[in-house]
Amino acid sequence: MEPRYPTPRELVEALQARAAGARAQFGQLLREPLGQLMDRFLARHNFDEDRALLTLHALHAAETYVRATPGAPFDRMTWAAFRGAVLLHVAKVAFQPYAGQPVPADGYAGPPPLPEAPQYSSRTFFRPYERVGNHWFGGDWFGGLLAPDGALWVLIADVTGHGYYAYLLAAALPEVWEHCWHSLPSPETQPAQVLAAMHHLLVDCLPDGVFVECTLARLAPDGTALVAPAGGSRLLLLRRGARRPELLKLRGTWLGLSPPTVQDQHHWSLAQGDELLLASDGVFDQLADGGGAEALALPRGALTLFDALREQLRAALADGPQKDDITMVLLRRRGRAEGEGLASLTEAPTHHRAGDVPV
Repeated sequence: MEPRYPTPRELVEALQARAAGARAQFGQLLREPLGQLMDRFLARHNFDEDRALLTLHALHAAETYVRATPGAPFDRMTWAAFRGAVLLHVAKVAFQPYAGQPVPADGYAGPPPLPEAPQYSSRTFFRPYERVGNHWFGGDWFGGLLAPDGALWVLIADVTGHGYYAYLLAAALPEVWEHCWHSLPSPETQPAQVLAAMHHLLVDCLPDGVFVECTLARLAPDGTALVAPAGGSRLLLLRRGARRPELLKLRGTWLGLSPPTVQDQHHWSLAQGDELLLASDGVFDQLADGGGAEALALPRGALTLFDALREQLRAALADGPQKDDITMVLLRRRGRAEGEGLASLTEAPTHHRAGDVPV
């Protein structure tokens, strides 16, 4: 049967345009080779999992990658070259997660470090749920970008489920994030708009019943933190000099279900020394038996919020098995002594719905 789209570039453009027959042709081209790839993975690690489900997730991940990649790399490719390029990409992420990234003292390789920002320092903790061979796999991912206007953007994402199945889908998120960021280049772009763009790319690239929960924050140089949730987001905010963090609960809609809106956004004003901690559900689930992260109290003059929460997590993990993928990112507004010097030390913290003020 003659393919509806006679060249790889035309197929890619059809996938990106959601044209009729494109997904069926893509699946016919790649489903069986991806199944063979999953067979190799299962055999290598003596991994007793559902081959059909793994292949389905790998196919969805491959489609997401192609949709989020501009058409130029596929120009003038033969079908064999196109199939080989997609399989090579999936094989790299399937067999070696986060290859080339440094392994921190905790022993879990993860996404690249967040970019350096003059007004904010950051620390990350990343612990996937499932070990297969010498690697750890999970459905969490984080990433960040420094915008031309000096704002630091940070995303935490959590694919439904955990372990290797969720990882295959989460591995496509870096391309989705980069693609959607560059497709909305205006300085006035809001976090909810970026999440909505990600939703529209992912909505039919995810298996049935699978969604992505996200928290996307834009931290402006003046201390304004604008946060958009996709799903249920929980953050911790610790004001300078306080011993107990405030638990912030935001509600939105999962990517793949319906697009987030600007009405779901919230913003806070961060003074110098204030800390905002973004985390996936795994952090709060792991600490639930001990009173939860909201019950955390910092000893005077001792630990930072990040250190205190990491110690609490280590204690919880020593007492029982890990429940889910765990990711947290701590963002702290630097003080004058650290070279910022942009805001008054006495500025009053505020909290507004994003729709209440111009952004």
